[in-house]
Amino acid sequence: MKFIFSLIFTVILLAAAALVFAWTGVYNIAATKPHTGVISYYIEMLRDRSIAKRSEDVRVPDLGDARIRSAAFSHYHGMCRLCHGAPGYQAEEFAEDLYPAPPDMISGHIQEERSPSEIYWIVNHGIKMTGMPAFGRTHSDSELYGVAALALEIPQISSEEYRQQVEKIEGKNGGGYGGENHSTQEAAEHNH
Repeated sequence: MKFIFSLIFTVILLAAAALVFAWTGVYNIAATKPHTGVISYYIEMLRDRSIAKRSEDVRVPDLGDARIRSAAFSHYHGMCRLCHGAPGYQAEEFAEDLYPAPPDMISGHIQEERSPSEIYWIVNHGIKMTGMPAFGRTHSDSELYGVAALALEIPQISSEEYRQQVEKIEGKNGGGYGGENHSTQEAAEHNH
């Protein structure tokens, strides 16, 4: 019985210390100051375990269907490439200052680390305090599966193939995508 009281007292003491630590504001939460090693490790473990646990029951359909991938280009190009880049397109300037930094989808590291169900879950639900929005409320499951499929394949897509897909999108949308005029797009392609 003494052990249980000691354990409860210790837990209450640690919770109170954590609350005082947070209340003092001593920890710098600025995006320009990286987390300490211990906090960074804890947050990454929390993120990774949460994603793995919640995506366990997700059943992702065959993402090899070219129609699914083709339909996803407009969504990826209009939303995802801004932070994650795309073949022939660097991430936008504002993405450089996000903390944690959005993963580079072209490198292939994310595709090696995450399962298709995890990538789908992230696209659907987003990740708190990272800048990764949840697209599940604004997009259908088939659109989300398509973006997940494209995210899985993006390291194997050449800059030329990606550019051709963007031109198809622009042709369907009358010369621009997502409020972007054609000259802005050409300038972006020229600069990257």
